[in-house]
Amino acid sequence: MPGHPAPRIGDPAPPLRLPALTGEVVDLADLRGRPVVVSFLRHAG
Repeated sequence: MPGHPAPRIGDPAPPLRLPALTGEVVDLADLRGRPVVVSFLRHAG
């Protein structure tokens, strides 16, 4: 994003809430201190 520095390895992740494949909303803050992989999938249809 213009005007915002790129995050560096080791920086805390920004606030993020996304729907899981199950439909529930996952808040990244609830997973603080645990390893997390965020994968963006494209849904057909």
